[in-house]
Amino acid sequence: MTDMPKPFGKPVLSGLGFTRSLRLAIALLVTAVPAFFIGHLAASSYPTIEERPFFWTAAIVLAIFYAVATARWLKKRPSPRPPGEGGGFKLFVVRFLLTLVLAVPAGLLSAYLYGPSLKLANGMLSPGGPQVERAMAVRTGEGDVELHLLYHEPGTTWKIPYTRFMPKEKAPWMAATLTLRRGLLGARWIEKIDYEVLK
Repeated sequence: MTDMPKPFGKPVLSGLGFTRSLRLAIALLVTAVPAFFIGHLAASSYPTIEERPFFWTAAIVLAIFYAVATARWLKKRPSPRPPGEGGGFKLFVVRFLLTLVLAVPAGLLSAYLYGPSLKLANGMLSPGGPQVERAMAVRTGEGDVELHLLYHEPGTTWKIPYTRFMPKEKAPWMAATLTLRRGLLGARWIEKIDYEVLK
């Protein structure tokens, strides 16, 4: 990049002059879409009871990162005010609102798109032994199967989304034993489900 004249006698680098943090933020946004499809194909191997266990944590972390990256980049941009002129507070407010407008939606979108990849990363490394949890399996009128988890808060259910976890028996309701493992990121994922028809 070459120096170009700047108003009020100060040189400024030509080009966008992205900071490293802003380049990383752009890279995270660009790779979010392919990461969603890749993670979606593989995340079914490590299903969690919560549909999106990492959404809000990832949204907050990514939104803060995007806001900091944007604020650092804006800080390096040329000021539209001549030296000695007031209005610094207004400029700060405008830049702060701009970082929020950019960071919050970007953080929410990124958290949604990276959700399957985070579930995959969570399940690929699972320290500790398996845990067992009991449930009642209820077959709905549409043919779906819901697990009513006995040791969660009342009303906690999990609608089975994958055929490999579906019971072979056609009984209207049966006992289920879930084998779960604690993933690397803290969420428990379901390794297998064993059923027992109650007579």
